[in-house]
Amino acid sequence: MDKKIIILAIAITGIGVYGYNVYNADSAKGTVVIYAASSLAGQMNATAAQFEKEHPNVKVQIKYGGSSDLINQITSLNQSVDIMASADYGLIDKNLKPNDTSFNLKNGRNEMVIAYTDKSKNSSQINSTNWYQIFSQNNVTYGIADPNSAPAGYRSLMMIQLANTFYNNSTIFNNLITKNSAVTETQNGTNQIINSPTNFNPTSKIVIRPAVGDLMPVLESGTVDYVLVYKSDAEQLNSSGVKFITLPPELALSNTTYESTYNHISINQFSGTNKTKNVPLSPIVYGITIMNNAPDKQLATDFLQLLLSPQGVQISQNNFIEPMTPAEATPNSTNIPSVLNPYVVMP
Repeated sequence: MDKKIIILAIAITGIGVYGYNVYNADSAKGTVVIYAASSLAGQMNATAAQFEKEHPNVKVQIKYGGSSDLINQITSLNQSVDIMASADYGLIDKNLKPNDTSFNLKNGRNEMVIAYTDKSKNSSQINSTNWYQIFSQNNVTYGIADPNSAPAGYRSLMMIQLANTFYNNSTIFNNLITKNSAVTETQNGTNQIINSPTNFNPTSKIVIRPAVGDLMPVLESGTVDYVLVYKSDAEQLNSSGVKFITLPPELALSNTTYESTYNHISINQFSGTNKTKNVPLSPIVYGITIMNNAPDKQLATDFLQLLLSPQGVQISQNNFIEPMTPAEATPNSTNIPSVLNPYVVMP
């Protein structure tokens, strides 16, 4: 066989396995509809821009919001969606598999931080060991995402509950949350359960917003002193004067080492109603899938191929999302498009 032919064959194989290769992209037409966690806005917008560049006749439409709320729109309102990207991969397994999707790919990580600016009260004093004491001061306000619609919201509450044990101080959750909202907590043996009613009913000390991305504007405007957000949200606004403190690994919720401890804490969303859902605390791992009834599965598959490829991984890193490479399929995932196989490992 001619050496040139052999070299060409190897090169083509290399592109298929290690790079992003779109089949007949110029002729592809249509729209990719994506529902995505608001914390993924930077990553998704940049990936969409690259995808549209490579597919000149394709548009990518992205709706951002709290993952729980977006998934509820898919299941309850029968929204026509190609791709769902959740800030909590477990929500896809629990609410969308197997009826609405057949697979779920864990493809990124994040962590909780406390963001602030120079305008934040006592910002020169706050650190990873005294933040809850600063929050408790009378003149200090703080913001969280809605725990009934956004993983960042319920993770904030469960992180504060976890702080009781970490700092050996049983009053932290009560002082910061119970006294300032309609949220309650109950204990069932060694398990702590947070009850989040439909009406959070916060005092003036707490600011609630629908999704984690909605918290940054109120922080930058000085409406609130501190916000509990993902690290990626704070890093994207670093040049605008947003700063953040990292939490101890046990509280940052990014390390699977502490998963056995996390399993003892959960939250009842919409507590006391017929919509009540129990969500356990888990590490911050993103999940993504293509819906079974996706209007354009081929374009959706092409988009995931870009997102999971080395090029997409670099885009994720540039937008402060820690990619999981390769992505990890969750148990009982089936019918994963074969072109994604080079970028996915099975459980």
